[in-house]
Amino acid sequence: TGLQGLMGVVLALFACFALVLSSGHSVQAAPLSDLGIEQPSQVQSVPDDGRYQVAIGFFERLFGGGKKKKKKKGADKKKVKKGPKKPAVPFVRTVPKDPDATVVAIFGDEFGQDIAYGLRDAFSQTPDVKIDIHTIGRTGLIYRAKKNPMIDLLALAEKKPFSFGVVLVGLNDRVKSPAIKGEEGEELSPAFDFRTRGWSDYYEQQIDGIRRFFVEQEKPLYWVGLPPVSNKKLSADLLFLNDVIRARISGRDERFIDIWDAFSNDEGAYDSRGPDLSGKKVRLRQKNGIRFNKAGRRKLAFFVEKLVIRALSQSVDEAALPDFLNPADEAALKEGRGASRGIYVVRKPPLDSNTLLDPSSYKPLQAQSEIPSGLTRKAPELRVDRFVWPATNE
Repeated sequence: TGLQGLMGVVLALFACFALVLSSGHSVQAAPLSDLGIEQPSQVQSVPDDGRYQVAIGFFERLFGGGKKKKKKKGADKKKVKKGPKKPAVPFVRTVPKDPDATVVAIFGDEFGQDIAYGLRDAFSQTPDVKIDIHTIGRTGLIYRAKKNPMIDLLALAEKKPFSFGVVLVGLNDRVKSPAIKGEEGEELSPAFDFRTRGWSDYYEQQIDGIRRFFVEQEKPLYWVGLPPVSNKKLSADLLFLNDVIRARISGRDERFIDIWDAFSNDEGAYDSRGPDLSGKKVRLRQKNGIRFNKAGRRKLAFFVEKLVIRALSQSVDEAALPDFLNPADEAALKEGRGASRGIYVVRKPPLDSNTLLDPSSYKPLQAQSEIPSGLTRKAPELRVDRFVWPATNE
């Protein structure tokens, strides 16, 4: 047919083209008599540089010829185990920290990470304050991930000493409390469901364990309350946890920081937007309705930041410390914690009291007529015993 003839011409032309490109070995042209084309009497051999195979490969791809390679089963579908994506750590440019900088250690879960990043941003340009982050996602006081620093705070403090501790945890603790067993495997206490009395008792014991460490180490503990989230049931659970934690944080060097109202609306419910530190209403939470964005992290950190600054403003310079202090009292005064140990520093007043009033010129006044003539001239302006009227400069 006409189509077969056209295909024959195309095949013949392509065969000639392939022979011209062939090289290295003598290549015989395919017989073309079957296609009605005169067979060439002789084909010249040319060096093989690989172009013949390229041309044949192109021809096979064009017309679908040649053998197709069998694909191995499963070759194109490799099973790759995908774990949960770790949140990107926000980059914050910080100044070099002093060797004796005050170290604030942050512990907790995902919310703990948010306040840690916010505090690192807050003190990024402060050389005498360093933020150490010891937070791990998907962990808590009951649901504990591996390598959780809160399991052994003493070992951590010996390896990485710190002055202040900040804890924000609880998001992953809405699970059964574990059963407590004795040395021989006997069950001393059963597992309890979340929100039951037995569960609360166990959770209070975990809180007290952390508190005990800070009391023994004489370090301030700032325990930050949990914030509301978009899910109403989860918000109710977090509010319950806040009540349990608040009831335990009552020591002298302890502080429970309630942040619920700062991230909720007028009805106390979750609000993704709110005023930032400048008072401008912006978005404070991420789209998942749980975590905080950059503005939210910075606002979250503010509640701890002001407490650290207040303590450091009351610190005593090492040169002004007495020689008779023991190391614990000396450290407390340096970090502004002298009041917690009953130690108070009397600083020199800005003015000498003798310059405020000349005792030799003072005489109790009984009546207007008894005012000494020279007393009003000696009394400086705005002093209580200056009786010039009207109150103008002399």
